[in-house]
Amino acid sequence: MATQGPQPLQLLLLLFLVSGMGTSSPATLGGRISPSVPSLGVSVPSPSSSRGNNSTVLSGKASSATALGANASSPGAPRERTPSPTVQHLKEPPLQVPSGWSSPRVAGGPLSVLVGSPISLRLAPAPALGPPSPVVVWRRGTTVLAAGTLGSKAAPPSLAPDYRTRLRFDQATGGLDLEQAELADSGHYTAELIHAGRERELREVTVYVYEPLPRLAVVPADPVTEEGAPELRLRCVGARPGQGQLSWSQGGRPLEAGPGDGEGPARLRIDGVDLVIARPKRTDQANYTCRVQSPFGASEATAAVTVLYGPDPPVITVSSDGDASPARYVSVGSNVTLRCNAASRPPAELSWSLADPREAAVPAGPRLLLPGVGPAHAGAYACLAANPRTGLRRRGLLNLTVAAPPPGSPRCSMQASPGDRSLLLGCTWPGGVPGASVQWTGLPPDVPASPSPSSLFVSVPARPQLSGLTFTCLGRHLAATRSCSVTPKAPEEVLLKLETEKSTSGEALVTLEVAGCPPPARVAWAREGRPLAPGGGGRLKLSPDGHRLLLGNFSLEHDVGNYSVLCSGALGAGGNRITLIGPSISSWRLQPADGVAVLTWDVERGCVVSGFEVQARTERPEAGAAGLRGGAWTSLLLLGPRERSAVVLLPSQPPGPWKLRVLPTLGSQPGIPSSSRSYRAGTILGPGAIAGVVLGSLLALSLLAALLVLLGCCACRLWGNSRKKPLIFPPATFTPEKKTQSVSSVGAPQPSPHGFAIEPSPTWACPVAVSSQGPAASPKGVHQTVRSATQV
Repeated sequence: MATQGPQPLQLLLLLFLVSGMGTSSPATLGGRISPSVPSLGVSVPSPSSSRGNNSTVLSGKASSATALGANASSPGAPRERTPSPTVQHLKEPPLQVPSGWSSPRVAGGPLSVLVGSPISLRLAPAPALGPPSPVVVWRRGTTVLAAGTLGSKAAPPSLAPDYRTRLRFDQATGGLDLEQAELADSGHYTAELIHAGRERELREVTVYVYEPLPRLAVVPADPVTEEGAPELRLRCVGARPGQGQLSWSQGGRPLEAGPGDGEGPARLRIDGVDLVIARPKRTDQANYTCRVQSPFGASEATAAVTVLYGPDPPVITVSSDGDASPARYVSVGSNVTLRCNAASRPPAELSWSLADPREAAVPAGPRLLLPGVGPAHAGAYACLAANPRTGLRRRGLLNLTVAAPPPGSPRCSMQASPGDRSLLLGCTWPGGVPGASVQWTGLPPDVPASPSPSSLFVSVPARPQLSGLTFTCLGRHLAATRSCSVTPKAPEEVLLKLETEKSTSGEALVTLEVAGCPPPARVAWAREGRPLAPGGGGRLKLSPDGHRLLLGNFSLEHDVGNYSVLCSGALGAGGNRITLIGPSISSWRLQPADGVAVLTWDVERGCVVSGFEVQARTERPEAGAAGLRGGAWTSLLLLGPRERSAVVLLPSQPPGPWKLRVLPTLGSQPGIPSSSRSYRAGTILGPGAIAGVVLGSLLALSLLAALLVLLGCCACRLWGNSRKKPLIFPPATFTPEKKTQSVSSVGAPQPSPHGFAIEPSPTWACPVAVSSQGPAASPKGVHQTVRSATQV
């Protein structure tokens, strides 16, 4: 195989690489890797490579000690944006370091140099020069620095114009030398080896350029601040980017850099070369050290920070020579010592004062001696603490009790636990010397009932059977025994009460109050099925116990609707609802009485009314007149929301008749008026007329009674005759001329003693008495005796 065959192909490839210098895509160069360049205050990253099996880690060599990690680009130089490499430890031979150079880096790690030192990068092992000769391309990031063919007879390499004066390319070994290192020379260097007919190889190394270590100082040197000040800023003078890693420590403990938000651990944050302590605390008093470290050494400076604080609220302790537990009580006649302590920097000045103003001034100092105490020594003792540097003053109190029982009686409380699974019964009886003990009685067998000092809380599982049971708490003391009790009840009949009133400013105030919701039940309000959230400065307000809902400045446009209340607790639940409607009259009546008009009315449940107006107008208005005379509705009476009747005395002028109505109002908003009704004043009856009316009524009643008796008699006769044989009437004879209806007699009737004959009547008619004899003309002119029958 000819040894010179691939030479034209290599020259063509080199020409392509040089002409495309700085514009080659990452894909053609085997991918790009940016150096993880450390900045001031950021630790130096580890070198990495993720190129695959053909990637070879480069190790550079320097003529001086390795410096701290510096920025990848100096101010003014273009910044190359390349992704950070991945950490991989590859076992490949490092670059050769020339003899006489001291490189403090670890083999396979980044190369650190000082500003002004040369950077020499060598390929290890060196690429073979046998035909065909390889092409080597050097890059920093994505910028092509040099490209050339290896070999003594190869064409001169191509160098980047910006680095031509400082850059050297060794065509024998493929190495790269860069004189007078600058901060901008920091970065990720890659050597790409291209062999004709073979896969490309990548070898890389990261170079950091550092400035010499500075002489540091912390400003201010020994600052003094107060606890709670806005911030304290410490500056590390002399530190700047490119020198190494900047760090701060507090009392030897490193502080992590972070933006911080003024809370938690980030209350101490690093801002550039400054350490900011937001709202200093007393625990921040320490020695603070700023330190710049690089591979070539470290430099640091320290400042002592003093934080003034206090005084804290004084704490008073009591001791007695005759009592084992003087903090609970002291015996009469014992010698008592009070001690005051208040944390402060510098130490606070302490003094005492007594609650009794008649007492003489008490000397200053941390101790107060009370020899031979008695009942008169009981009371409040105050310790005053003052810090002369901060100017703050604090006061602490101690109530000294001398053999006295707790005041009052035990206090019982009851509330439901979260989830309403149990009832929490509490009993407290604070105060007194010695402290009282409290114990619950009447608890279920599975609930512990042991005594406890001063206060006791027990949890009782919620059961429906607890409703109506009474639990008693007994408080026992050396001098007294007292008790309190609670009775849990389940919601039974939950009622809603509506109250409406008008404020002084004319606004309508509507209040809904729930009843029948005993503790421990809770109250929840809702409107149109959606829970209400009172408070927050709005128009809705709740009472502390939640039983009253106040709707301020009630609006007929926005506030009417369905309101409901739910009373729920561990023992059960209940509720009610009400529909609030605008002011209106459901029904009303008008009655005249003694020259006045009496009006009565009613409203529906849920009607919000703050008042009523009784209005009138004349039915005969005067032409051109205004107001009542002109026929306009005029308010005669203004009544409250609870009124349901009124007596109106109409004026004599203008004359009637009148139209009356009732107008409900809500604050300054008128409601729907009632229908109007006419009223006309009538003549008043005198005593004589009234007596005549009464007598006439009595006479009418008497006549009615007589009529009823007569009807009863007729009914009795008919019932007696129903047992006899019914009457048979023969055919009647009619006279054509007179057309009289007659009935011929069947038998001779028995004359009555009075000359009348009793005619039997049918069952549906009353008997009628007629004359016993009477002439009757027959058709032939013969006189016959007939009886006339009256048909009923």
